[in-house]
Amino acid sequence: MKSKFVAAGLSILSVLILLASGSEVLAHVSEQGIVLLLPTGTYILSGCLAVIFSMVIVTMLPHRMVFSIFSTKELKLSLLEPLFLNQRLRNVTSIASLTLVIWLIILGLIGSRDPLTNLLPLTIWTFFWILLYMLHCLMGNIWAWVNPWTGVWNLVARNPKGLFDMPHWVDKWSAIILFFIFYLFIIVDLAPDDPARLAIVVFSYLSFNFLGIALFGRQSWMNNVECFTVLFTLLSRLAPLHHDTRSNTWRIGLFGWRSLTEKTSLSEAVFLLTVLACGSFDGLNETFWWLAQIGINPLAFPGRSAVVIQSTTGMFIALFLVCTIFAITVCLSTVLVRYFTNNSKEHDKKYVLLFNMMALTVLPITAVYHGSHYYISFLVNSQYLVAALSDPFSAGANYLRLVDYQVTTGYLGDIASVRKIWLTQAGLVVFGHILAVLMAHYLIARQFPSRKDAIAFHVPIAIFMAAYTWFGLWLLAAPKGA
Repeated sequence: MKSKFVAAGLSILSVLILLASGSEVLAHVSEQGIVLLLPTGTYILSGCLAVIFSMVIVTMLPHRMVFSIFSTKELKLSLLEPLFLNQRLRNVTSIASLTLVIWLIILGLIGSRDPLTNLLPLTIWTFFWILLYMLHCLMGNIWAWVNPWTGVWNLVARNPKGLFDMPHWVDKWSAIILFFIFYLFIIVDLAPDDPARLAIVVFSYLSFNFLGIALFGRQSWMNNVECFTVLFTLLSRLAPLHHDTRSNTWRIGLFGWRSLTEKTSLSEAVFLLTVLACGSFDGLNETFWWLAQIGINPLAFPGRSAVVIQSTTGMFIALFLVCTIFAITVCLSTVLVRYFTNNSKEHDKKYVLLFNMMALTVLPITAVYHGSHYYISFLVNSQYLVAALSDPFSAGANYLRLVDYQVTTGYLGDIASVRKIWLTQAGLVVFGHILAVLMAHYLIARQFPSRKDAIAFHVPIAIFMAAYTWFGLWLLAAPKGA
């Protein structure tokens, strides 16, 4: 137990190093992000060194200490067990969610055309895509309670298995395609926050999944094809608290402990890399650097319609590069184990297993980058969401009795507030990478009993994570123009 606190303390110290080194950095905010006025090398170097420092410390620890970091403790929460085992209650919350979605679709079609006053785009992009995404990392699989499909299906379906059997080869590959299309809609579509346009998309996706469930059954379809079920299930494994329905027990541990207990298929590994690639390009395509590469003046942006082909191509390139670089990284790790240790060739035969295993470590990286990337957007748009809840039909109502409620962005013009916001974002990125380092070494130590083998395998992985730390911090600070 003492070793776990020591390792955790070192991780926190690494984050503090970044915060201390960046405390004097001056910044101002643009519409979509913070642009640092001083040279970015200092804080980027600090963040990378914090991650590298944690890597060195962790690799020096004995395997037993690494394993103890992710040890868990059983909690006595018997009062909550009937609640979490109540399938009827889940059906009720799911049906309530479906009712809400239908109401939001109607608002999107007949309500205000302003995306900052219409509840549909505000709920989808602020509550669903930012808040609910991050809550899964903290609280577990909320989506299992609020997804809009399962409740109705459980009540009306006579054949819960569907009309056809889901082919085994489908696995999560369909979810990868759907998630990629979803991100194309975010980045490439001309008006993804237009209420009427978004209402049609949401209704189409809702209907598409009801049809899929009817054909192939609820469990098979939701767990393999419905991309948000796959995404939120993976993110929920980062949560420190988990209820195991099989043993009916509660356990708590360090963030990410449960993901280390789950087996990962190749399609799940590629899905995680797809989430990382899409999120990375989501930030990259707004930067001055990217706009310069495609010949666009960031100070005279011609509109989304002028960059549809470039953005689509960039998405595919980002996916290809992330998957290829990660695959090469794992390949180099196996080569190091083979040629720089006394190990035999047996690990060459486990390449897919090792690739799948290491892909789990990008889970906290994707989560923290998503949170940091959308942090300012959430601070602003959550205020619009509250205002819209008080007047959902844009008719001058004040149901929440918000007297003189004003949406403010004044804190984005105050240098002290902006500094705190950016350091929070940067600290979150560094924390996620340190957690990924801990998870990686735990998995490596479990696979390679020899410390020499484990260290040899970890070197390329460590370089990949340090490089992505640099990239993530650079994205946060890079000037935005789109």
